[in-house]
Amino acid sequence: MAEPTSAKKLTANELLVRKLKETFDRKGSPPNEGSNVWVMAAAAKPFQKGEDNGLTKIPDDGHRPTHRVRVVLRTSHAWEANPYVDGSDFFLEVDEQQQKAELVWEEDCFADAPSLHGSEVLTAIQWATELTNSLLYVCLSDPFLNETKRQQTGDATKQTGGDEEPWM
Repeated sequence: MAEPTSAKKLTANELLVRKLKETFDRKGSPPNEGSNVWVMAAAAKPFQKGEDNGLTKIPDDGHRPTHRVRVVLRTSHAWEANPYVDGSDFFLEVDEQQQKAELVWEEDCFADAPSLHGSEVLTAIQWATELTNSLLYVCLSDPFLNETKRQQTGDATKQTGGDEEPWM
């Protein structure tokens, strides 16, 4: 008789990070590698109906988010990480039982220019923590560059050594 396999259930925060990375992380493509895009920082808090959420109106589509997530995106080229970043708020519905997280109201979230546009990294981190006092996720260096490429490009934002995972 085979032993049942039990996969570790992800927490709501882990599901949020996974969905954000699936949605926004993009590696540039050859021949000239293009731009890489990644989630540099994210902060999340439970969604509260009636709170000022930055939307002009709450869509009446039957979906209700469980979380409001403030996301900061960063880009890099083959030669360096962009010193300026953009950020926006997104709303997600997390179902820990089903092990999934989905964007809701995305048309409204993607409709306008980013809430934070062309900001410096430190200012963006401060902006993200205005939503809640702690960050859910931080990755200052381009996750698509290997350590050799980071050294060649002089990526000064690398915070961890070797191939360690970003702080989460």
